[in-house]
Amino acid sequence: MRAGQRQPPSRGDDPGTKKKKKPAAARRERDALGEVLRVMGDSATARASSVEAPLDEERADKPAGGRGARRGTADGNNDGDGGSDAFGMEDGEKKTPTPAYDASGAEKERVVKRATERKSSDVERSQDWSEAAQAREVGRAAQYMRDLISRQVKSNNLSRAGSLADSTVLRRKGRLKEQDPFIEFIVDLFKTHETEEALAKAEKWLDAAIAMPPTKRRFANIYRQVPKLGYFFHALPLSKALAEYDEFCALTKRKYVRPNFAEVRHIINIAQVHASAREVKLVTFDADGTLYADGKHFEEDNQMIDKIIQLMEVGVHVAIVTAAGYPGDAKKFEQRLRGLLDSFKSARLSADVRKRFHVMGGECNYLLEVNDEYELEFVPNEKWRDVDSMTREMYWFAQSEEGRKKVDAFLDRAEKFLTDEAEHLQIDVDVMRKEYAVGVLPRSGTVYENLEEISIGAMIELSDAEVPYCAFNGGNDVFVDVGNKNIGLVTLMKFLGYEGHQTLHVGDRFTSTGNDTKVRDACSILWVASPDETTFFMRLLYRDIVNMRVL
Repeated sequence: MRAGQRQPPSRGDDPGTKKKKKPAAARRERDALGEVLRVMGDSATARASSVEAPLDEERADKPAGGRGARRGTADGNNDGDGGSDAFGMEDGEKKTPTPAYDASGAEKERVVKRATERKSSDVERSQDWSEAAQAREVGRAAQYMRDLISRQVKSNNLSRAGSLADSTVLRRKGRLKEQDPFIEFIVDLFKTHETEEALAKAEKWLDAAIAMPPTKRRFANIYRQVPKLGYFFHALPLSKALAEYDEFCALTKRKYVRPNFAEVRHIINIAQVHASAREVKLVTFDADGTLYADGKHFEEDNQMIDKIIQLMEVGVHVAIVTAAGYPGDAKKFEQRLRGLLDSFKSARLSADVRKRFHVMGGECNYLLEVNDEYELEFVPNEKWRDVDSMTREMYWFAQSEEGRKKVDAFLDRAEKFLTDEAEHLQIDVDVMRKEYAVGVLPRSGTVYENLEEISIGAMIELSDAEVPYCAFNGGNDVFVDVGNKNIGLVTLMKFLGYEGHQTLHVGDRFTSTGNDTKVRDACSILWVASPDETTFFMRLLYRDIVNMRVL
């Protein structure tokens, strides 16, 4: 055993001691009640009802020089409880309270019931690794990551140890799905720096750049080294994120295998979650590959349903920003989100909570909301798209007959290129034409690289177009859409009254041919590779929101 390593409990330990660590059903219910009361703002009652110690008391119990054990139930899976550190806050730092979300008594009762059910569900999901978590106490990020890897191993039927690059999407699409100048820069630093040193330097350089006025950031050290580095709205606590991630992956203990692209991406995501949690008001998601598998729909057993409802209940707006567009047909949007909408209805979400959910379809061209019957309906254009000169200018192509003609001419040109290029690559395709989009869908299996070739070619061919557009590889097709997610997200933020630093977009296509890429300049982002990863990071985000805003 290495020096300083925690001694696991032996089989001969006092059984009475072990029994005290196992939560009973009543304890889980009190946990849930304490969580809900904290969310609702009754902090005094919450501390009396919860079995966990307040944040400051937990810090006081930590041994000097160590991270200490994060308290919680034995399942180690307490989303949003008050027993974990408010990440990114130094010991002794003063915490500024934020007004908590208020709700009616009936809504509190419903939230208590759902929170209790979530606790029981989380216990069941964590059975595969709960014994290991008890043997070695680690932070919740490490526990959540163990859960994520367990799901990857099971879903992919792996007969070996799980890897953090095991996502089906990454294994199928390989190197073409791993393109990011900042991540690649950090990975290159590992050739000459230790893991901690590389991330500490990247954090320091990024902090220095963020401290500069936006117009002068290009002269910062990090931008000179990474000219294509995107815009950042927050300083990222990379070193602390590494320490949290290291509890599970032991990156700093490895001598011969440097951290890979996926691991660095996870560390940056964890840092971004903790940085955004302090002021996030709007969380947006891509659909396919982010909330559910490519080509699938939102089913009732989707893990993200609880996370979305949790965010809405604490006052965070949630929106799905997707390329899918069905002009004038809200029912088709509903079909893709059936499981989520049914869960809204069964949970009897109040009007105040329902109004915090929107769908932006066709990249930026259709906005929908949930009505009193828990169905989707279009928001009239004059309420969100045509409200002022700024939005009318962004949507000039939809304001007049002349703009409509330019859109049709652009889509004709895009369709001709897509079909010609598919024929050149000997791919049999079907053409799908919509109001603001055109795409090609292979009739039989093809390789990802050929779809990448078509999408890059389309970007180059249409680069002189007057109409704003997005050409992207959808994984199973290639589409050219009029407009893009940047326009859609900027318009949505303006409609809801939020800014980039208050918004977090979660997507799986931030590569050069992905339709999430343009969002980077509008708000902070999380790059995920599967719906399981999305769930992992939303669990962290919800926990941090409750800790930072209520305690």
